[in-house]
Amino acid sequence: MKKTTVLLNRVNFRYGWTMVMLLALPLWFASCSKDKDGNGEPDVKPSAVSGSWKISGMKVNPGFDFGTGQKITDLLAFFKEYGGEEAVACLTDTKITFNSNGTISGTPSPNCKSDDLDDFNPAEDNSKWSVNGNKLTIIDKEGSQVYDLETSGNTMKWSITEKDDLDGDGKVDTYTMTIEFKKA
Repeated sequence: MKKTTVLLNRVNFRYGWTMVMLLALPLWFASCSKDKDGNGEPDVKPSAVSGSWKISGMKVNPGFDFGTGQKITDLLAFFKEYGGEEAVACLTDTKITFNSNGTISGTPSPNCKSDDLDDFNPAEDNSKWSVNGNKLTIIDKEGSQVYDLETSGNTMKWSITEKDDLDGDGKVDTYTMTIEFKKA
């Protein structure tokens, strides 16, 4: 009788263990597929990016003194004060469309009268785009740029850390540029 009890306990243990594994494996595999880039955050689906967007904010961190005596972190406010309403309208009225086939089309604002502002537009017409994990890659005629990507409902944020002499003081600075978008 003791051998039978031991045998039944082993069968029950194995059966129980097998059931636990059968129930846990789908959850384990599902969780693995949601973080391709391994940063611990859920991946952004390309469908969250597809559609038309307009720039709603441009921030730089740390802030820079562009000769005004104060650190500037909100670039749209800076452009408004020193470049005028048309400069901000050029950036915020331009519609950028991320087509589901991986191409970008854009409708520039009629307020875009300066080629200098094009340097701040993150996506040119006829560019290509793709999402991998939480990274957005934009490929245009000048090469590719990879941004950290966040989406939530009707908002999207791109961030990139760069090294450049943004304030024109002759020193290379490291800063993070964040571009905020709203669905158009």
